[in-house]
Amino acid sequence: MESKIQLHEIQSRIFQPARHFHLCMEEMKIASQYGTDIAEKWLDVYTRILAEEEYPVVHPIGQETFSLYAEYEAGVFEYALDIDGATAYINKNGLKAEIFEPSRIIHAVDQGNVNTDPARIKPNHKNPVMILQNSLLTNGKPYCINGNHRLTEAYKSGFQHIEVYVFREMEAVPLFYDTLSKAAYFLEIDRRQITGDLPAGLNGKSPMVNYFLG
Repeated sequence: MESKIQLHEIQSRIFQPARHFHLCMEEMKIASQYGTDIAEKWLDVYTRILAEEEYPVVHPIGQETFSLYAEYEAGVFEYALDIDGATAYINKNGLKAEIFEPSRIIHAVDQGNVNTDPARIKPNHKNPVMILQNSLLTNGKPYCINGNHRLTEAYKSGFQHIEVYVFREMEAVPLFYDTLSKAAYFLEIDRRQITGDLPAGLNGKSPMVNYFLG
């Protein structure tokens, strides 16, 4: 796939979460009275909980994380995913890997995530190959969030199969590293639910804002 990662990385640094949340809340208010009620809840959450959240998030040294970029009206937002945390979630819940032919999922690799300089490649296989397939975050297409090099090498070497852990739709929630990433995702679900544009595969149990209200 053609990569936009370098461009998105630059654009995401100037993203203003406050403006993004404001635009989404205004859209919900225009949609209906119910949308207005939910928007007011989101305003409360943003003011009390999210306004002081650091953005872009600082990725901790020694912990494996992944940056996933999403395009919104306000610009490009960086979702921070916790890869180490995802592995712990897999082990805790006894999730099973799916078996794929590398040739059938090589399109999930964004070439911007593949280091082409052999001298700079540092093999790290402590976490399994992971793919996210989400209507709101990856346009419903599989996207490799860990193990891009392994998947690429398996494809080039003609391997018959590779084990992959796939996170679909709401299974993305345990992946979020920071509060702002989770909030941005839940906000998008509420916005799309209220405006009648929520993909059928997603859990539409709105309002998601209630997660932050206890």
